[in-house]
Amino acid sequence: MFRTRSLNGKLVRNHAKYLVVDHRFVLVTSANFSKSAEYANVEFGVRIDSPNLAESVERDILAAEPVLYERVFPDA
Repeated sequence: MFRTRSLNGKLVRNHAKYLVVDHRFVLVTSANFSKSAEYANVEFGVRIDSPNLAESVERDILAAEPVLYERVFPDA
């Protein structure tokens, strides 16, 4: 589990939703992945079929992960 790190005394907030599937498809959307969003909101998104873009997004997000997020371990 991860949470955002504090930068300059403030938590980083990320409202973007993206998903890379099979190292090929990139989905970028405004939708929250929840039941209420599914049934109560009007949401838009785009699916892009591009292995090159998918690879780039995966690489960039993995590089940003340690800067933006910290791992949290549940209490035992």
